[in-house]
Amino acid sequence: MEDAPPPTEHILRPHHLVLLSILMIAFKDLEIKKFPPEFSTHLLRTLLNEVSEVTEPLTFRELMKTIASAAPSPPHRDVAQFMAAINVVHTDIYSTEKLGNFLTNLPQLFVDNPRALLEEKTRLARRSIFGYFCRRCFVSYVKLSYEGLSKLREDYQYWCSEGRKAGYETIPKDNLTTSYLIHKTQVDKKTWAKPDTYAAWEKARAVGDESVAVESIRSFFEQHFHDQSDSGFRQHALLNVVHMHYLNKEYVAAGKLLHEAIGVARTANDRPTLQHCLSLLRRLPPPPGVKPFLNEAQPDMHPFEVLYDVRKLLGEEHEQPISTAFNKFVEAVGLYDHWLEAHSAVPHADHQWAQHAVQSVIWREAGCERLAQASEEVVLSFTEPGSDNSTRLVVVLNKAHQMARQGRYHESLCLLLEPATWQGLTMNDHGSWAHEIWNILAMRAIRRGQERLYKEYLIPRKPAGESSSKHYTFEPAIDRLSPIRESLYQVLRLKNCDQLSNSVDALLNALWLSEFLGRYHAYRSAMILLADFGLQYGMPKRSKRILEDILPQVINGGDREQRAAACFTLARCLLVSEGTSIPVLTEALKYLKIAQADFEEMQMYSSCADVAYFTSVLYENLGESGRRDEAAKRHEEIESRRMGLEIEVLDSEVQEVWNVVIMVGTRLASR
Repeated sequence: MEDAPPPTEHILRPHHLVLLSILMIAFKDLEIKKFPPEFSTHLLRTLLNEVSEVTEPLTFRELMKTIASAAPSPPHRDVAQFMAAINVVHTDIYSTEKLGNFLTNLPQLFVDNPRALLEEKTRLARRSIFGYFCRRCFVSYVKLSYEGLSKLREDYQYWCSEGRKAGYETIPKDNLTTSYLIHKTQVDKKTWAKPDTYAAWEKARAVGDESVAVESIRSFFEQHFHDQSDSGFRQHALLNVVHMHYLNKEYVAAGKLLHEAIGVARTANDRPTLQHCLSLLRRLPPPPGVKPFLNEAQPDMHPFEVLYDVRKLLGEEHEQPISTAFNKFVEAVGLYDHWLEAHSAVPHADHQWAQHAVQSVIWREAGCERLAQASEEVVLSFTEPGSDNSTRLVVVLNKAHQMARQGRYHESLCLLLEPATWQGLTMNDHGSWAHEIWNILAMRAIRRGQERLYKEYLIPRKPAGESSSKHYTFEPAIDRLSPIRESLYQVLRLKNCDQLSNSVDALLNALWLSEFLGRYHAYRSAMILLADFGLQYGMPKRSKRILEDILPQVINGGDREQRAAACFTLARCLLVSEGTSIPVLTEALKYLKIAQADFEEMQMYSSCADVAYFTSVLYENLGESGRRDEAAKRHEEIESRRMGLEIEVLDSEVQEVWNVVIMVGTRLASR
C-alpha cells in the first residue's frame, strides 16, 4: 500500500454540540477573559481533552461536574453565570430550526481574515485546535440534510437529559439509505475502517471468549482500509489469532494458523510480519526427541526472541550446560542495545526489566539464590504494581514460590493475594496466578502430612497448568519430570520403600547430569542423598567428608529444606564415624538444633519428630535427663499435632484463600 489511507469521515455527535455550546458562550463575547486564571486554565484543559477525542467522551453530567469542580470559592459572579448558561443551553435548542441557527452562527468563532488577528477581540484562530474543531463541525453541519439535522437534535436532547448512548450508532453507507446527508463527498460514499471490532477483539480475548475474539479480529482486518481490492492486512489478523492460541497453550491450532500466516505474509511481501511469524513458529514446543531451534541475530528480529532462547537452553532435556544460557543472555542484552540504536526506538521499561527477570531464573538454576533475589528486587522496584505487566507477575510468582519453599507460607500467600498483584491480570495470567497459589497450598499440605486435604479438597480444584503429582507424593504417575529431578524422584521413592540399594543408577545419573549441566542446587541435593546412601551402607567417614565439603554452601539458609536434611544427616554421620564422646555429641546436637528449627519453620512435622527423637537419645547419652524429657515431650507434641492434621479434610484458611481465587477470577471474567 503506497498511498496513505484517506482521513476518517467526521459525523456530528451529541457531545460535539455540547462542546460547541461551551466554546460559543466562552469565546463569542470573550467571557473567558473575565474568569479567574485557575478556572480558565481548568476549562481549557477539559475542553482540550474532549476535543482531542483520545478517550471516550464524557456524558453531559460528567462534563458539567468536571468543569464545576474547579469553580472558585467563594463563588465568582461571572463563573456562576457561565455555569448556569452551559447547564441550560441545551433547553434552548428545542427545535430543528433552533439547532440550525445555532450551527449557522459557528463561523463567528473562527477568523477568516488574517489581518483580524491584530484586532483586540480575537476569538479562535483558524489553525488553532479549537478553531479547527469548530470549522470541522461546521462543515459536517453544512452536509447534513433536514432529516439528519432533526435526528441529531433528538439524539442531543436524549443524551443531555438521560445520558444515553443515543446518536452514537454506526451509520451504514448505502446510496439507497444514506438520507441524513444532502452533500456527499468521496469519503462519505464508502465505509472506512473502524476500531470498534478491534475493541471487541481486545475485550473478548481478555475474558477468554475465543469465538467472539476470532470473529472480531478477522472482521477488523477485512475492513476497507484503502481503494485496492484486498486490505493487505490479513496476515495481521492471523498473527493475532495465533498469538491468542499460543497464550492459551493451544499449540496445535497455533501451528496450523502460523503456516497460513507465513504464506500470506510472503504473498503480501510483509517482511516484519513474516519475521514475527517465523520467530513465533520457533517458540512452539518441538516434537519429542527433537532439540529446539535457536535463533540467530537477524536485522528485523526482536531481542526478545533471542532472550526466549535462554529458556530453551535451560531445559535439562536439551543437555546444554548453564554456561550456554549465560552466553545467550549476554547476546540478547547486546542485541537489545543494538535494536535501540538501529531502530531509533525509545527504551521500553518492560523490555529492560525482562532481562533481569530472566537473569534471576538463570542464577537460581545455578544455585546462586542471593543473586537471583537481587535481580528479582530490581524488577519489583522499577515496575508498576497493579498493571498487566507479565514480567512483574512472573517475578512475583517465582518469589512467592521460593518463600513458600522456605516455610514462609503466610507471607507468600499474602504477596499473591495483594490487589496490586492480581488487579491487572488477564485471563491467561490469572491461570498462572491461581496455579501458583494451588501449588503453595499443596506444598504446605503435603509437608504437614495432610494427605486427605490434598486428595479430597485440593486435587479436585487443581487449575489447569503444567504440574506433576511427583512434586508432592510417591504415587505412580505417567508424567515425567526433567531428567535431573526425575532421577532424584526415583531415589527418594526407592528410599521411601526401603529399596535404597536399587537407586544407585538413578543417584549417579543425577550427580553426573547436575554437575555437567551446572545445576548446582540440584547437585547439592544429590550429594546429600549420596551421603545418606553411604551412611546406610557402612561408609560414614566418606559421607561425613562429602557433607563437610558442601556444608558451607547450604549453611547460609538459601534453602531451608536442603540445610535441614544436610545437618540431620551430618549429625548421624558424626555419631557413627567418631563414636559417642561428649565433644562429638555436643557437635551433633548443634546440627540437630539447626535441623529442628528448619523443619519446624517449614512445618514438616514427620521429619521434625525424627529429629526430636534423635535429640532425646543424644541427651540420654549425655546424662542430661531434664533436656531429654523436654525433647521427648516435644516429640509427643509434634506427633500429636501431625496425627491431628492427618485426619483433617477441610481447612478454613485454605477454603478462604481458594474462595478469594474464585472471586478474583469471576471479577476478571466479568470486566
